[in-house]
Amino acid sequence: MSNPSRRRRQPVRLQQQVQPPKRPSTSAPAVTRPPVQPVDYSTDYAYARRDLVQITIIGGTLLAGMIGLSFVF
Repeated sequence: MSNPSRRRRQPVRLQQQVQPPKRPSTSAPAVTRPPVQPVDYSTDYAYARRDLVQITIIGGTLLAGMIGLSFVF
C-alpha cells in the first residue's frame, strides 16, 4: 500500500463573473404574443394507434400459441 500524498491542497480560486454589456434602451414597446394552443395529434395518428393495438393482439396470440404448444410437444 502506498503512502498518502503529503501535498497540500490548493485553495479554490473564484472566477470573477463577467457582466454582459448593457444595451441602450429602445423606445419601442415590447411585443407580446398570444399563448400558443397545444396541438391535438390524436386525430392525425389514429391509424398508428390502431396498428399498434393490432400488433399487440397478434403478438399476444402468437405468444400464447407458442406457450400452449410447448405443453403439447
